[in-house]
Amino acid sequence: MTSRTYWNQNLDAENLSRRGPDPFERLDEAIAFASTPEFEWLRRQVGDVSGRRLVDLGGGMGVHGLIWARSGARVVVADAALERMRVMRRLAERAGLGERVACVAARAEEMPFAANCADVVFTKSVLIHTDLPRAAREIHRVLKRGGKGAFIEPLDRNPIIRLYRRFFAPRIWKSITRYFDAKAMAELRRPFGRLRWKPFYLLSAGSFFWQYGWRSLPRFRRSLRRWRRAEIPVLRRFPALERWAWFASMVVTKARDGGSAAPPAGFRRPSGRHLGCK
Repeated sequence: MTSRTYWNQNLDAENLSRRGPDPFERLDEAIAFASTPEFEWLRRQVGDVSGRRLVDLGGGMGVHGLIWARSGARVVVADAALERMRVMRRLAERAGLGERVACVAARAEEMPFAANCADVVFTKSVLIHTDLPRAAREIHRVLKRGGKGAFIEPLDRNPIIRLYRRFFAPRIWKSITRYFDAKAMAELRRPFGRLRWKPFYLLSAGSFFWQYGWRSLPRFRRSLRRWRRAEIPVLRRFPALERWAWFASMVVTKARDGGSAAPPAGFRRPSGRHLGCK
């Protein structure tokens, strides 16, 4: 089974290959669950998005694109799975954001957008499923000069999460996923020259039981607040523990002069007519 086939068949909004909460019935709750510390940190790094063009890459049936749209961005949700784009289109209309959200079936390694057309490219747990060097260069191509890439990707070392991945995660994840490490960050940074990142969820990873296990938004928020209060000073005192965090939020910026490393041998631009980011 290919990655695209898997995502077309798996229409669970939480990507766990099980029947999750209906996003149409509990949209506000889904948005509240998605407004987590690592995402809010990225929003502060990106700044005001009012009137700006933002590509939510691999947005699938997630709600981050809707959050960006509510903040005033003109959002293009791009995902390899056409079925997920159809659901996302209905979600945007249900949220009253149909005019601000467009949906395009596209792969991260070959986006059908003109060069220098996006102010922001955002991902959440997407680059782990891509040919990362190609995806990084494609993101660089699509971004305007001075535009920002804002990424949230899971790391590979948190022991609690590694146990889950080994015994409970869908089996196909092992063949379509490469979790982030120092090498992956270097590959993502290469077209941009610099990358800033911040770790999240060392002790607080267990708080997500209240989202993915026994779903309770109040308990999730309380648990996350308490554990984050405990782990922040730990990470400050022992920065080497950052590598054991669950997620990393990362920001890159395309140089104002548009400069970047030359494409590697065999790299080619997407063929065919490019679409504007509208």
